[in-house]
Amino acid sequence: MRVKCRYAPAALVVALSTSLFGCGVPEGTLISDCVDKGNLHPVCGMQSPEDIAVVPGGDYLLLSELGSLGERSGRILLFTVEDESWRPIFPREGAGKPENVQGDAACTEPPTAQMSPHGTHLVQLDDGSWRYLVVNHGRREAVELFSLEMSASGAPQLQWQGCVLAADNTLINDVVGLANGDVIYTRMFHPDDFMGEMRGMLGFTSGDVWRWNQANGLRLLPGTEGSLTNGIEISAEERYIFINQYMDEEIQKYDLGAEKVVGTAPVPHADNSAWGPGGELWLASQAADVASYTACMRDPAVTCGMAFEIVALDPETMQSRIIFQHQGPPMGAATIATPHRGKVYLGSFLGDRLLIVPLSEFGAQP
Repeated sequence: MRVKCRYAPAALVVALSTSLFGCGVPEGTLISDCVDKGNLHPVCGMQSPEDIAVVPGGDYLLLSELGSLGERSGRILLFTVEDESWRPIFPREGAGKPENVQGDAACTEPPTAQMSPHGTHLVQLDDGSWRYLVVNHGRREAVELFSLEMSASGAPQLQWQGCVLAADNTLINDVVGLANGDVIYTRMFHPDDFMGEMRGMLGFTSGDVWRWNQANGLRLLPGTEGSLTNGIEISAEERYIFINQYMDEEIQKYDLGAEKVVGTAPVPHADNSAWGPGGELWLASQAADVASYTACMRDPAVTCGMAFEIVALDPETMQSRIIFQHQGPPMGAATIATPHRGKVYLGSFLGDRLLIVPLSEFGAQP
């Protein structure tokens, strides 16, 4: 009889051998081709497009290429919705620094070619401008601040404006911004602590949420502690944030005014989140078995067919439902599901592709 191995992510999986559990690798776990499967359409050639933002106007997406939490560099890609083409938009040659640097006073230089992106967020500031926030693990642990502007040709371009340096002993996962310029990020674990990451893998408290503003700097938001604190999203009126506590298998609804958790929902291993067309929060929930994760992590460039679900969460009642499930080709291990113009764009922390699926497959209407 074969033993099924459920939910054992990251360093814990690396530490465990597949033979210890007697698990085989499911068929379709390691994907080398780039072909459609039914209505599931991959766009390949990228490096682990982990997070997605829709550019105002809707003609473009911004994709962040994950670099294994700083082990590799990555880029910000500009994806054209109409023809599914893409190109790097940052780093770019000749990208200087602005006259008036924003963010931390100690952050005076733009990220180098060693920039290693992670979570992102696009927010419109009170003055009407758009700010693109990018978690960066390359050469410094920070949230990079970019302005999003249109070039003379009408294509979006990014201009670095400054950064928010992380608190000591921090590995950031995801970020959201507020219209007033405040930045809120999740700390996944304490990288300098003995077994800091492993504590989170085993379900012990490892992470929390921090808020920065220009006047007062960084401070910890009380009551946000959890295990491998992961994705974060903010409500339209900026009253609540929704925190994905990955190993606690819980989503927390946090009131920013009262500074306390006001609701929770059980969701297994939620990574990133995005707002759905009906006002629900869409969460990418990963269902990894030990054998699949071990096989995929041997080479982060390999596209992984690991099982995942997209869960829709009602932000008022905190009730959830599964709206999409998939395992195998053309892509698994989804980190984000972003609905846009009748399609859903899914990224992953492993592999070389973006997955595009009709919105109708999610039980939603365009």
